[in-house]
Amino acid sequence: MVNTVIIFLMFALLIAFILMNIPVAFAFYFTAILFALMFWGWQGIFTVLGAAWSMMMNWVMVAVPLFVFMAALLEKGGVAEDIFVGLSKLVGTVRGSLAVVAVLFGYVFGAMSGAIAGSIAAAALLIYPSMIKQGYDKYLSIGAILGGGILPQIVPPSINMIIYGSEVGVSVAKLFRGGLGAGTLMALLYATYILIWSNRHKDRVPVAGRGMPLSEKLSAIKDLAPPLVIIIGVLGSIFLGLATPTEAAGVGAFLSFLFLVARRRFTLKGMKESLITTLKITALVGWTISGGRAFSMVFDVIGGRTIVEQILLSLPAARITALALSLVLLFILGMLVDNISIIVIMGPILGPIMVKLGYDPYWWGVVFCSMLQTAFLTPPVGFGLYFFKGAVPKVSMEDIIKASIPFTILTALAVVLLLLIPQYLTWFIG
Repeated sequence: MVNTVIIFLMFALLIAFILMNIPVAFAFYFTAILFALMFWGWQGIFTVLGAAWSMMMNWVMVAVPLFVFMAALLEKGGVAEDIFVGLSKLVGTVRGSLAVVAVLFGYVFGAMSGAIAGSIAAAALLIYPSMIKQGYDKYLSIGAILGGGILPQIVPPSINMIIYGSEVGVSVAKLFRGGLGAGTLMALLYATYILIWSNRHKDRVPVAGRGMPLSEKLSAIKDLAPPLVIIIGVLGSIFLGLATPTEAAGVGAFLSFLFLVARRRFTLKGMKESLITTLKITALVGWTISGGRAFSMVFDVIGGRTIVEQILLSLPAARITALALSLVLLFILGMLVDNISIIVIMGPILGPIMVKLGYDPYWWGVVFCSMLQTAFLTPPVGFGLYFFKGAVPKVSMEDIIKASIPFTILTALAVVLLLLIPQYLTWFIG
């Protein structure tokens, strides 16, 4: 009973620090240090520092700055425009085609870089003005960009999955395979919804212009070839077992550099900005993960994981109720805390429990990361909402939140389908 109260107090203190607007990484550290001092005195500081050191020595995490650098290079090199033009030619002029392009744009951009901020911002700047100009419904336009924009966090090379694999100790390559299946399912649900909604509201979604001749559609190959080469180079090397995710990240960064040079888009200014972006994001991720590691280590040593495990395993019909409760908890946490923090804290706790309940660790890992997709669309934290607002300031936050609701529901529906048809994911995972 005493230990249960202490565990509750530890989480309560962490949440209190976060509500005081202390950065999450430092909230983790402060909580870990206070409880380490409480239990072990000054020796507890070495426990906290040891956790941070273990993160810095993790080879898998080297993939994070490499993928971030790759995304930054591609963003500075104007690859977003190439993808938009190529997809527009391929999709054609069916009713709602631009909204479908917005979803596919996020899917392809995600398969290249895993960068949600770049995906949403690029789509908001490139596609949203075209949709409004052609008379598309405002909410459908925003929602399609948000739905497609969050796909980079589930479609490989997903930064979330790299962190999850590192924290839980499972193969990132297998998570990537499952993420490809989950991301494809979400993209199909989004596109299907858009086409059905567009045909039911023809007065709010126009048919875009004239049809394109075959020659113009074939010219899309020129626009999409470089992105596809990068995608195949990165994911192909991982799925074929030719490279680890970290090595593939290096391949992707190198191919992105070659792409910029070949297209004569390489500039020293762009390289400098890409490096600065990489340093900032890597520092943010590194501090958050190391702080989360410190929190988790103290939490484990004082018996927190054992207590949570006992509670969940003792529930009636635990295999179903523990799974449902865990997903609801992830959804609620997603509204309050950033994804990386949730993965670092909840991943190592829930992962082993789900294995004890008889679930495949990779299936659960993909479901876990899929559920976190909703976190980008749900206020007050919902980063996807703020990325769009930052790119298009004239759109009110109220409109952005309203537009995100159907796609939040569709994302949750995708998770339900993954639960009901586990064979779908396990086929991708292999």
